[in-house]
Amino acid sequence: MKRRLLTAGKLVLVVGLMWFVFRTIHFEDRLVWLRGTEEVRSQVVEILGPWKQEPVRYVLAAGGPEASAARGPTAEGLDLQVEPGFLTYWRNLDPWWFALGAFCYFLTVLIAGARWWWLLRVNGTDVTLRETLRFTWIGVFFNTVVPGATGGDVIKAIYIMKRCPGHRVQVLVSVIVDRVLGLGSLALLGAVVVLFALDRFPAIAAAIWAVIGGVGLCGVIAFSKRLRHLVRLNWLLERLPARLAGLLKLVDQAVFFYRDHKVVIGASLVAGVGNHVLSVGSVACIGHALGIELPVFEYFVLIPVINIVTAVPVMPNGWGIGEALYKGLFATYGAPFLPGVANAAEAMGTRGVALSVLYRLHLTFWSLLGGLFVLFEKDKVTKADIDREVELEEHDADVAPDARPR
Repeated sequence: MKRRLLTAGKLVLVVGLMWFVFRTIHFEDRLVWLRGTEEVRSQVVEILGPWKQEPVRYVLAAGGPEASAARGPTAEGLDLQVEPGFLTYWRNLDPWWFALGAFCYFLTVLIAGARWWWLLRVNGTDVTLRETLRFTWIGVFFNTVVPGATGGDVIKAIYIMKRCPGHRVQVLVSVIVDRVLGLGSLALLGAVVVLFALDRFPAIAAAIWAVIGGVGLCGVIAFSKRLRHLVRLNWLLERLPARLAGLLKLVDQAVFFYRDHKVVIGASLVAGVGNHVLSVGSVACIGHALGIELPVFEYFVLIPVINIVTAVPVMPNGWGIGEALYKGLFATYGAPFLPGVANAAEAMGTRGVALSVLYRLHLTFWSLLGGLFVLFEKDKVTKADIDREVELEEHDADVAPDARPR
């Protein structure tokens, strides 16, 4: 019952956030007449064909014959601008750029699955690459399509446990390490890219480097026996609340399993950076397909921040939070790339939301491949399997077992 209430609460929050975001963007196409930067008047229209064509073709929203208008100075000394609505960006989607972005995402899932397979192999399991890729797609399916408190990481881990009996702890720690490496490589990508534009992104740079520094310090302490003893890590873990201590000790076990595989960890981190380059490239291609007019460099600063925040399992697949971040960050940092547009922040915010929603729907489409794997899987994960694993995790957290001796 508690998990159902939690899921229902998350869905309510998603609906609330989406309603708030959609209230602040434009759904109607508009013609806007400006004097300098001041709006003199506007007209709601329906754009016909590409919104970037010159002159733009339209019909009045209230009905009437087709008309056309040229952007720029008018006979009455005003400046005419065109502001497309949310759905107009979708209607003018470039299919080839969208296909390239979709293919880039497909490659990221394959690379992520291969990295997880490597972590599983060095951890003593005999699962094959083909099986790992199949379970990775199943995890994507549950993360994207199926709402609930149980995420795709837990589901794919249970599939591996059923495939490799007796390796429960090894599988769990491989999932934890894989997730940490994924987020770490994403933060590293953003931290490196933002160095080339510190004057424009000082706040983002400070936040990303603070995260990198904190994670790096924790990693050094975790892998160093001398520092672990110096900071009395085991003593600190024993003083924490039971559930938190249990979770941190599971992470500590992950460090224990992978301490002797630093090359694998390092290579996985580098592979993760390359994978996130593809991931950001996927978003940039789809953004170009929508005609957002944001330079590629900006994507490599903004998208890592958005992905890091939405990776926190607060909302199903980041819905709501992602749209708010796309709108806010694109409006703030993308508006300067629309010179001469009076409502540049609003226009870029609308484009950001159009990109966010389209990108998530595209992820949902890809995740259906994982649904097909679930459909044809012989040894399916059942609700009883999920409940059993959740109970085991809660029991482990309550008991908070001592960390392995170092």
